[in-house]
Amino acid sequence: MKKDIVYSIRMNVLVRDALKRAAIKERRTVASLLDKIILDYLEGERYLFPFDTDSERRKCQRRKITLPAISIIKSDLKTDVFPCVITDIAISGALINYPIGSPVKSIFMNDIKTFILSFKLPQTGDELKFQCAVRRLIEENGEFQVGAIFDELQDVTLDKLKDYLSLL
Repeated sequence: MKKDIVYSIRMNVLVRDALKRAAIKERRTVASLLDKIILDYLEGERYLFPFDTDSERRKCQRRKITLPAISIIKSDLKTDVFPCVITDIAISGALINYPIGSPVKSIFMNDIKTFILSFKLPQTGDELKFQCAVRRLIEENGEFQVGAIFDELQDVTLDKLKDYLSLL
């Protein structure tokens, strides 16, 4: 949605500080978080509808899937591997779900900013690995999700992912 007007509000310092903490946790700016809060409320109360707001703001359309994967997280002392499921994917990134109770949540909450996502394409069995940057951490209904963008894409890997997405 085009943002063509500036609106300023006054708020209590405690509310502002809580917004800053929430924005850091969500890996967003405060302005982006406020925009999301307002749009979610207006859409939830049916003052606006998603087709009115063009809520999909990503450059690349994501496709809903259920694809088993693993996350490889390297720290100074060790490398951990966690099972996960990719629930939507685009040429630029993915949304990754982890099992309820997975210890991965505490690792990501300790400010992990990058990890490797590895999965096999169902049609070909080709294994794709992506260096990922964490963009959002989401916890709802007991599930833990990570929104990630792909960094350092190699042409061969990118071509395989494009071919896979074209079949969805």
